[in-house]
Amino acid sequence: MTLSNSQISNALNKVDPAIAQPLKKSIKDLTFSGKVVGSNLKCAEQLLPLAKAFSIHPISGFAVGAVAVGQSGNLYLGANIEFLGVPLHATIHAEQSALLNAWMHQENEIDALYVSELPCGHCRQFLRELSNINRLKIFVHGHAYSLETLLPNAFGEAPTKGLGLLDTRNTKLEIERAQLDAYTKCAIDAAKRSYTPYSNSPEGFFIQCTDGRIFVGSVAESAAFNPSVPSVIVALNQRNFSSSRDVPINKAIQIKVATSKNDSLAFAQSVINSISDCEVECVCVGMR
Repeated sequence: MTLSNSQISNALNKVDPAIAQPLKKSIKDLTFSGKVVGSNLKCAEQLLPLAKAFSIHPISGFAVGAVAVGQSGNLYLGANIEFLGVPLHATIHAEQSALLNAWMHQENEIDALYVSELPCGHCRQFLRELSNINRLKIFVHGHAYSLETLLPNAFGEAPTKGLGLLDTRNTKLEIERAQLDAYTKCAIDAAKRSYTPYSNSPEGFFIQCTDGRIFVGSVAESAAFNPSVPSVIVALNQRNFSSSRDVPINKAIQIKVATSKNDSLAFAQSVINSISDCEVECVCVGMR
């Protein structure tokens, strides 16, 4: 789905001109990937229309936008993405999109999350994988909510500091091949950053577009399993916030642990086939 200049302009017309002007320049930059550097809370709410503009919703016709406020002061856009021809659970929700966008940009904690619609139960459960949920504020239509208010009597234990989705420790992986190309190394690095406290099955995904841009994703699990986001979806989420969102994919690599308790390769291939004819290369690794 092509993001037109008019969509961007219409969204930025609702933003303070002092903020909109430099933002227009940032979005046109070929390296833009959904990260807005050094902004503020006031700006976060204003950016919701822009986040919604990145939504891809051919099934529901319903666009949702989200903006995560990083502890660094940077903002991260999020938007729901739906895929035709594959199961509905391939969908990534806007709240997940914003969090994972922050994660892929090495953000270790978010202070607030702004959403254009009240989060569904699926997303509320996913948010419980953050290690600072007691302090996290969720803003919707001018109202502030705590996750405890939105999800009372929640399932599962909240992770402790240093073990949550954004601040998880890297996994040590090993591979038998003596020489690896740069693409596979990128995918392995993504796998090392996986958040898999429930299956202990790290997974990374690498995508290259025909214009040379590359995107990676790490799997992010949920205690309830179903809200988990496979690495292929995380990588496609990053691509969606770039100028390469409509550029064909010509290379895809998935890294998985040989002894993994679950296998998402067939799912990843079906998702990639819904938007490209590229075959996914699978590389198995071991864990130390």
